[in-house]
Amino acid sequence: MNEMYLRFPGGKKKAFTISYDDNVTQDERLIDLMERYGIKGTFNIIPGWFAKEGSVFPPEETYINVTEKKALDLYKNEWVEVANHGFNHTKMTTLPGPLLIDDILKCREKLETMYHSVITGFAYPYGWYDHSLMHLLEEAGISYARTVCSTCEFQLPDNWMELNPTCHHDEPRLSELADRFLNDNVSEQPYMFYVWGHTFEFDRNDNWDVIETLFERVSGREEEIWYATNGEICEYHRAYQRLVASVGGHHIYNPSSLDLWAEIDHRLVLIPAGKTTSF
Repeated sequence: MNEMYLRFPGGKKKAFTISYDDNVTQDERLIDLMERYGIKGTFNIIPGWFAKEGSVFPPEETYINVTEKKALDLYKNEWVEVANHGFNHTKMTTLPGPLLIDDILKCREKLETMYHSVITGFAYPYGWYDHSLMHLLEEAGISYARTVCSTCEFQLPDNWMELNPTCHHDEPRLSELADRFLNDNVSEQPYMFYVWGHTFEFDRNDNWDVIETLFERVSGREEEIWYATNGEICEYHRAYQRLVASVGGHHIYNPSSLDLWAEIDHRLVLIPAGKTTSF
């Protein structure tokens, strides 16, 4: 074996995902677009910020959090992954460890109770993070944590606790990045195009066309692009990293529960869950 590269389900070389924060009312419009175009993504929820039932807001207000009842209905959707954004969206790097753990676990427990699932994704409130917080998140059972540091690239992270997105949806080079993502001939490491933001920004800036145009461009290419949530990509990549190769490089054992794909010496290989593949 001379070279081996991860390939996404079905042998695909590219993945597309999105991430949106703060459980605001405009999320509903984005989810409608996701369903229309077949896009999957992750919504980072702040349970402590759910609006009270019957709350009244000024007509001009664009930042309105959904109620808990609305959140339960809105994000319980096959196109959506729910993730942790802190129970109260605190500036976590300013707080002592016990308070951080309490906030992270309180959020996990609330979301897991609401959605009857295990919630292990996270987005750093305000984008603030450090190595101590990353360690605490791992101790709290978090599998990945998204930053707000745009790379304008498509690489998978070396450390899933420092998941840097490709860009915010208001990135001036968004169209150029979409062109590169769609047109590049990927021969080595796979591409992940990751866009993040807040949906209230679309109303504030009157630019919903930005995200719909992006969805139109990247959608409908199931033969070459994996449309996935943040968590699905993380789980797949982590499973790939656990593959065990024989000394001679002719056998690979997959200890995970996921079927995995790799390109080995220019040959596409399926490595079934729990099996050893020889080639």
